[in-house]
Amino acid sequence: MKIVVYHQLNSMHIGNGSSLGVVDLPIYREAHTDFPTIPSSAIKGVLRADFEPKDLVDTLFGNQDKEGDIIFTDAKIVLFPIKSLKGVFAWITCPMVLKRFQRDTGKSLNLNLELSDDKALVSSNDVVLNKNVILEEFSFESKLDESIKSLKTIFDNVDENRIVILHDDVFRFFVKNYTEIVARISIDQEKGTAKSGALWYQELTPAESVYYGLLMSRTKNKDNLSKVEDFISKIKIFQFGADETLGRGFAKLTLKEA
Repeated sequence: MKIVVYHQLNSMHIGNGSSLGVVDLPIYREAHTDFPTIPSSAIKGVLRADFEPKDLVDTLFGNQDKEGDIIFTDAKIVLFPIKSLKGVFAWITCPMVLKRFQRDTGKSLNLNLELSDDKALVSSNDVVLNKNVILEEFSFESKLDESIKSLKTIFDNVDENRIVILHDDVFRFFVKNYTEIVARISIDQEKGTAKSGALWYQELTPAESVYYGLLMSRTKNKDNLSKVEDFISKIKIFQFGADETLGRGFAKLTLKEA
């Protein structure tokens, strides 16, 4: 079994169908937490389509007649980028997310995960202004805890000096309300103008979002697992979700020992 880290290089839309709300095309979220998630079906579909050599695809990923040997779990959010008054932006997380990571992967983080809803644990003072972390329009009293920098050993592409741990409820508020909402419109190809009534709104997860999931073999076949690991390590960057031609959905995948 391996841990797969997904680091978004740009904004991403993995949809959850249509909506009756203001946003016509919302992103996929966990029903019980509202946390953004990359479903395993989207991950496996992309890897299956890109995998080489093709003669191993059915064995590893399956087809309509049989199951494949390789299992990808849903990718769960672990670090979410939020605008910071100092340091441009910070990666936020919370005790619940980090405890789930430890449970899912079996890796101990050895972090202090106790804090109140008006406090923030920071990995350094790079995002601290007058003893406070100011994220969007919200201010939190900061407490320095340099042990948070150890997350860098798992999430390689993250700046270890910009990590902030917030209360669970505050983290949920940010990931629910501070995604990107963009307006899209269809163009009349004959007139070259916008079609009447063709405006819709799409939700995106922001660039720099970081997720984790697991990669394993259903039959515990180390050779099959190694083939997929080698493929991921060679390609590194994959495209997930919609709007590929708009340059969206690219993520860098990194494998770590569980």
